[in-house]
Amino acid sequence: MITYLRSTHHKPAIRELDALQPGTWIRSEKPTEAEQQQLIELGIDQDLMADALDPHEVPRAEVEDGWTYFITRLPDTDDDFNDYTTPILFALGKQHIVTISRDSLGRLWQPFIEKTQAPTTQKTKLFMLMVEAISHQYQTRVASINRQMRATSSDVRSLGSKDILTLTEYERKLNDYLDALLPTNTALEKILGGKILPLYEDDRDLVEDLSIEYEQLIARCKSLLRTITNTRDSYRAVMDTRLNETIRLLTVITLAFTVPTMLAGLYGMNVDLPGKEWPGMFWLIIATSLTVSGFIGFYFLRKK
Repeated sequence: MITYLRSTHHKPAIRELDALQPGTWIRSEKPTEAEQQQLIELGIDQDLMADALDPHEVPRAEVEDGWTYFITRLPDTDDDFNDYTTPILFALGKQHIVTISRDSLGRLWQPFIEKTQAPTTQKTKLFMLMVEAISHQYQTRVASINRQMRATSSDVRSLGSKDILTLTEYERKLNDYLDALLPTNTALEKILGGKILPLYEDDRDLVEDLSIEYEQLIARCKSLLRTITNTRDSYRAVMDTRLNETIRLLTVITLAFTVPTMLAGLYGMNVDLPGKEWPGMFWLIIATSLTVSGFIGFYFLRKK
């Protein structure tokens, strides 16, 4: 699907158009072959468009035939490829700015269109605002993971196997986010050099702020990953301690019942033993067994 959107200084609200005009934002989602051909005729590089539709494409920035291309990834999609991010291509030409994605991105663009008051004719500024909107999506997701992790791992002693599986899922998601954020930040720093995209002073400030935001997101993701690792190590230590306590208790019980088992075995044999015919021998064996078992159990439990 291809949608044409436009806004100006006099009418900064972004609105949909029926036909293409200069200074238009061309929004393409899940493009068909006919729509891909239409984008190629506008000047979009075919290979880079194919890269943008690859679910595992790595973020980067390039310049080709007068167009500036910026590929990044959006957070939280769980498609057939089991990824937590999906690629999107920004293409900035002389007259238009084009966004191409393999998924429907209404969750990103609808709030952006409703809240943003910026002319689409200022392509660089609009592009930076779009990348900032993606950054806010990451911030929301990372903050949500942080809250859920705190609720899950508030007490290591109460953690179960399901909680560990949940933390493992968070770990995979954060690693996917890092795989997108690190090269995206590198591409932003490349843009900041001014060789890929001409920047005015205000634009440069926007790029610097964006780079700082992405660096903070990267640091936050790494911090949460360390927390997951520490929580898992603590859980393993607790489980090892519980296992050792259980083995120790079972060992003490085994030792405590060794003497009663031995006495019962001896006096259960069909041979003559001293006192075997005495009527009180049964109770003597019981008393001796309990006394010896209690002493052994008390001794080893006290010695830990």
